[in-house]
Amino acid sequence: MGDTMIESLYIENFAIIDQVQIDFQSGMTVLTGETGAGKSIIIDAIGQLIGQRSQPSFVKNGADCAFIEGVFSSNKEIDKILLDNNFPIDEHLVISKKINHDGKSAIKINYRNSSQLLLKKIMSQIVVIHSQFETHQLFNESYHLKLLDNFIGNELIDFKKEYLTLYQTYKNLNQKYLSLTKEELTDEQLDFYLAQLEEIEELDLENFDEEEFLKERNNLLNYEKNSQHIKNYKALMDSSKGIMDLFKQSLNELSYLEIDDIKHNYDQLYDLYYTVDGINQDIYDQFSQSYFSEERYNEVQDTFFKLNKLKDRAHILEGLKRALDQIDAIIDFKNSLIEKIELFKNRDQMIENINLKLKETENQLIYYAKKISILRKNKALELEKEVKYILNQMYLQQVQFKFDFQINDFNDNGIDNVKIVVSTNSGQPLQPLQKIASGGELSRIMLAIKAVSQNSKDGGTIIFDEADTGVSGKVAESIGHVMKKISKKQQVICITHLAQVASFANNHLFIEKEQMDNTSKVHVRLLNEKESVYELAKMISGKEITQQSIDHAKKLKEISV
Repeated sequence: MGDTMIESLYIENFAIIDQVQIDFQSGMTVLTGETGAGKSIIIDAIGQLIGQRSQPSFVKNGADCAFIEGVFSSNKEIDKILLDNNFPIDEHLVISKKINHDGKSAIKINYRNSSQLLLKKIMSQIVVIHSQFETHQLFNESYHLKLLDNFIGNELIDFKKEYLTLYQTYKNLNQKYLSLTKEELTDEQLDFYLAQLEEIEELDLENFDEEEFLKERNNLLNYEKNSQHIKNYKALMDSSKGIMDLFKQSLNELSYLEIDDIKHNYDQLYDLYYTVDGINQDIYDQFSQSYFSEERYNEVQDTFFKLNKLKDRAHILEGLKRALDQIDAIIDFKNSLIEKIELFKNRDQMIENINLKLKETENQLIYYAKKISILRKNKALELEKEVKYILNQMYLQQVQFKFDFQINDFNDNGIDNVKIVVSTNSGQPLQPLQKIASGGELSRIMLAIKAVSQNSKDGGTIIFDEADTGVSGKVAESIGHVMKKISKKQQVICITHLAQVASFANNHLFIEKEQMDNTSKVHVRLLNEKESVYELAKMISGKEITQQSIDHAKKLKEISV
């Protein structure tokens, strides 16, 4: 099988789990145990490592935080993503997540902090969790196209990339075309736009530093007050009885002392005196460079008034905090005015040019949309055939399964409106899933789709969380057979309550919950062959295990080989 899979999982203070370490093997692994023992919680913990949303309730009562860590085998594609994002690579991929009481979490990839987005990008390459929730997504028709596109895979990616680029261009051109054709243009509007443009151009905002401008304005506004403070400061420091004169006299007295131990202190004070004297000179020099000009003051105030007037008029600066954002916004407003003025002069030509580009882009868009649609229809036939084959194996021989295609307007997914339609009985017309499929049938249909979709992949982990709900007997046995087939190429982890499914596992993990005073402890044990047969017998007959149920369990094991 492929080289990517989950190798081990450590869980601490998560939901009802105190502390548990689980080692996983390749092939098919089944998790069994009584209801409430913690099987689904283990899957929830893995879900946290693939980017599912954290919740405060995940932290065990009495604990400060929950912690989950998984070790996964890596591959070249994952290593490339890590290197592209400046993360270290190793033979193994280590993912950890710490969840606090408030639901906030900290994610680490190879022991370095990571974003949720990067985690999802990486783990989507490794782990897929199939749950009852995903099965119910079959009722959502928008999910049907996603299933088909996932089955097609890389073959579709380049076509969709080209299509989406063209579609964005098409939307932008169409918006501009509608704006040009709908806008009413008058001479009064032109005069208004020209007047606004003239006001903006007076300020030369492209070379305007608002931070420096506001600093200069503040200095001019406070010049008189600052001058008085400098005069007071100078008098205190440099007058005949100022600090510096008294300081110098004090130093002079110390210089006559004949005490060697104080000489070091004298030297320090001497240096300090000249340091302070130098700082004083810097202050005087800096202030002497500033001066007040009535003309410049009026000019600055006029500019300040015009700038604020422009901000108010543009109506585009609400919520912007940085001065740079405000100036850039006014420049953008200026550019929009220039475009509107140009429109008066060249409107007809501009509309004609955009119309030509629209038609050209639309033709290209149709080309790629049809390419995508043809590919989808061809691949849909393949998927239908393979799903039907697996459904036959799971005792749904009468089920007809098809993708129904309808043409849509251009959108992010092309022109295809796709929905799955089924017929569960011979002679019954094809209808949407929610109208005719039972819970057991729905689970098997989803499992068949997953089996076919995953069959094209090599490596990775697929987790089935009670995918066998609503079935029993031979049907359950067929589901186990399908999962075992998938495990030839991928690691399969399955939660089940059915012995017929569990018997197919290469590895059998038993989950049990031990009550201890006011708390509980979850244990996970890897069962040997004898213990596995015993557990299967218990699943068949309940708590009272009979020789008949043990023989039945052994027979199931023999069939599953």
